Parts: sequence; C-alpha cells; structure tokens
Amino acid sequence: MERRSFLAVSGAALTNPAAFTFPSGRAVAPGGAASHGPVVTEAVADSIAATVDAIRHIDDAEGGNRSTLHHAHRHFTLVADHVLGNRFATSEIRVRTINLWAQLAQTVGWMAMDAGLHGLAQRYFRTGLAGAHESGDAALTSHIYSCLTYQATTLGRLRDAIDLANAAIVTASAAPPTVRALAAARHAHAHAALGDVHGFRRSTDEALEHLGHPDAIGSRPPWLYWLTDLDVVTGQTLITAAFSGAPDAHRLLAEADPLITPWLGTHAERTEDRDALLHGTWLARSYLRRDELEQSLTTAASLVSYAATVRSAQVTEVLRTLDADFTARPELRTHPEVIDLRERLRRTSAAV
Repeated sequence: MERRSFLAVSGAALTNPAAFTFPSGRAVAPGGAASHGPVVTEAVADSIAATVDAIRHIDDAEGGNRSTLHHAHRHFTLVADHVLGNRFATSEIRVRTINLWAQLAQTVGWMAMDAGLHGLAQRYFRTGLAGAHESGDAALTSHIYSCLTYQATTLGRLRDAIDLANAAIVTASAAPPTVRALAAARHAHAHAALGDVHGFRRSTDEALEHLGHPDAIGSRPPWLYWLTDLDVVTGQTLITAAFSGAPDAHRLLAEADPLITPWLGTHAERTEDRDALLHGTWLARSYLRRDELEQSLTTAASLVSYAATVRSAQVTEVLRTLDADFTARPELRTHPEVIDLRERLRRTSAAV
C-alpha cells in the first residue's frame, strides 16, 4: 500500500462487475481455493466483527490519513489471509467472515478516498464488491456502489457517477429501506453535480419516501448506523447543485442552511469529527457566496482548531477552497478578520 500508487480508473473498467478482483489481482474464488492456515472459529469471527466496528469509528473520528490507513490496512490484510486461507469451522462462518471482510474493505476504501488516494480507494471498494457478492449480500453491494458513486461525483466523473448510482439502485431493489434511501440520495447527489435540479429533486423525493418507511430505522444494516435522516445529506446536495451552476443558486443555498445548521449548531459548535468539518466548511462557503460574511467567518473560525486533529485530505482541500473563495473577493483582502482567518486556514492546511 505504501510503496505503490494506483490510478483511479473510469468507464467500463470501473462499472463492469466482471472486473472485481482481490487487491492482489486474484479473482474471488467461489469456495474451492486450496485450504491452508489456521481455522476461523466463531470466536475469531466475533473478534473480526469487533475490529470492523472499531475501524468504522476511527474513520468517523479522524478520517483517512497515513496513520489511520496504515492501521486499517494491517487489519484488512489479516482478514484477507483468513479468507484466502479458506479454512472455516462451518460454512456459515465462512460466509460471515467474507462479508465482514467486504465491510472492512468498504470502510478502508472510504478512508483512502478521504485521504485523496482515489486509485487505492477503488481497489478496496472493488474488493468489497467481490466479497459482498460472494457472501450474497445485495444490500452491502448496493452500499459500496453508493460509495463509488460519491467518489466518482467528487472526481467530476459524472457519467460514471450516474451509472454507478443506477447500479446501486438496481442492486438495492429488495434491500432494507435505508439502503434504498442511500442509493437514491447518491443518485440525487450525482444529478446535483450535473446542475440537474429536476433529477436531484426526483431522486431526493424517492430517498425520503424510502426513509419514511415505518420499519426503516429498525431494519437498518449495522453498517448504516449513521443514517437516521437525510437532512444533512440533502443540504450538502443542495450546496453541490448551487456550486455546480444550477439555476437559482442563492435559493438552493438558502434552502440548505436550515438542513445543516441545526446539526452543526447555530455557531457550528459540532466540528469535532470529519463529517462535521466537511459539511461545516461547505456551509461557510455557502454563507460567503450569499454575502453573509459574519456567518461565514463565525462558522469557519469554529472549524480551524479541529482540522489538524481530523487530518482528512478531503477536509483540507475544502478548507483551501474556502481560502481561495476569500482571496477571490478583492473587497475582503484588507478585512482584519478575513486576514486572520485566512492565515489560520493556511497554517492548518500546511500542518495536515
């Protein structure tokens, strides 16, 4: 992982399910690989499950960076050894272990994407897709397609994003409502990046309908523990549409404000983790775009002290973009509070 660089692929090489392989390049075996190594028992599988959960919480708190990725990758390769060794106490434990490995691949892929290592992230995601398929988990397969959709949208590969979002929706057709809601929400995000407000609205309505199902929260897969509502996701998508040149951008940004602000706090007090920093920075950019300078400064100032702790390349990039937004406003170049904030932003970005 540390010695090689991986390029992010696009087109059929990314969206064709036949391309899913292990990071080593070996195709996922249907269960007939030669057996070697220690036997995976139920207790070992329980330990793997606890590790997968712990890695998720590291990602929530700190995001993806060299330190967290190195730690997560060591656990990923350990579970990979069990999967490739193909020695399990029962067939049920085999399926469970492969599924846990796929879940871990999804999380480490998200961390790699957050660190800006998009080619590496794709390799993890593709491995996760193979493991989810092998373990017969359509919901997890859809979730990983949704992750790839978000990544393709971030990279500006919007044709890929729409194709991957469609794959997530199709794969989730019989999945729990929250999985279907997330797939539709990622579809909305891809349309927003295209500046397609109609497509964004249609997919958002579909996502809200799925999440409104009476059993939506109760039937959530454990890896969707964070999805309780779509307010912040929808708010971020509105901002994405506005910054992508959609009509009535100021109206879209104003609509996003009440969806994100209550989650962050009126003065963006909740900025201690990666997602809060990310959405908070976008909100600060939104305020500046609407000429609400005081709100932009207040929100941005609350973010800076936590950015060095999270060390997310994705957050750092958005902070740099916020700095560029201020730079692009000639009337603010001599504003004392703006000068102070920009200096803090540059110091923070350089330290991460």
